Amino acid sequence: MSFTRWVWILALGVLVVVGGCAPGAVPSDTPPATEGAVGPTASLRAGMPLPLLIDTDVAPDDLVALAFLVGSPRVEVRAITVSGTGEAHCGPGVDVVLRLLERLEAPPIAVACGRETPIAGDHAFPDAWRTGADAGSGLALPATSREPFAGDAVRLIGETADAVDGLRVLTLGPMTNLADALRRRPELARRLETVYAMGGALFVSGNVAVGGPADNRVAEWNVYVDPTAAQAVIDSGLMVRLVSLDGTNQVPVTSEYAERVRREATGAGALMLAELFAGHPFMTDGSYFLWDPLAAAMAADYPLGSFSAVRVDVEAAEGPEVGFTRPVEGTPNVEYLSSADRSAVEDTLLETLN
Repeated sequence: MSFTRWVWILALGVLVVVGGCAPGAVPSDTPPATEGAVGPTASLRAGMPLPLLIDTDVAPDDLVALAFLVGSPRVEVRAITVSGTGEAHCGPGVDVVLRLLERLEAPPIAVACGRETPIAGDHAFPDAWRTGADAGSGLALPATSREPFAGDAVRLIGETADAVDGLRVLTLGPMTNLADALRRRPELARRLETVYAMGGALFVSGNVAVGGPADNRVAEWNVYVDPTAAQAVIDSGLMVRLVSLDGTNQVPVTSEYAERVRREATGAGALMLAELFAGHPFMTDGSYFLWDPLAAAMAADYPLGSFSAVRVDVEAAEGPEVGFTRPVEGTPNVEYLSSADRSAVEDTLLETLN
């Protein structure tokens, strides 16, 4: 979708006023919001599942997001790419995804990995996080005869986009794979429908100070690891919706919700979530959020929050603000998740996983 078409669509949206403040020299007011329930081509897809490609870095919340989308009737997962610049390394990450699909009894889905280094720089997730992701976050995952896709992630993105009109993309880690695909084949920007990306922090603090540089208070991890990739995707002309910390901060994992999941889990996905909660106390101590599950739900057009249009520039220069998705004056080039309904998110996640 061209940027011009996106702006035209935004002009028809239902607008409400929201307020906010940001760290540093950013606009003092957040822009108007549009309801997240109405996707760019929702009226054209009434009653039909959305074709979706998921780009994942195989973190614990990614596994929940994958299970959610495999079980959702709103989408058809056409392919999964693993971001080797994210929490998992390529080989182990692909293996975890294939075995997860086996546990979920999912239909055959092509899985491939991309590069393991950012487009620029040398940022990376903490080694301990990567070790955990490589091991499937401690989940009991069965052996499988499923095989990876014969090519790399860039090839899989291109072939999937060629095979279906209006492919939607969801990125749950650094945007390296998608940026590489767009650089190799710029015309893909006309084939893809929308990009939903879990990433960014616009009018709230970032999160890289946890495990990363303590003096960086503005960047979010997925963008921080490969800011050049994030800017390339934004500059491609695609419609980009950032499921940023602005929205995900509104859906913390509470001990009450973890107990509800333990008590009510019956389906394969919900039992997996209960297993993750039981095995990882940090996920339920109040410091963890439903980052990727919320991004998955928004990408599947569940009516759980609102997006607001804004222009952002991604800070690529090394320093205490590298990776900042900085709001600036000018024509909007992204939408970001400005609000989310925690109760509705919790209900939708558990119901779909069951």
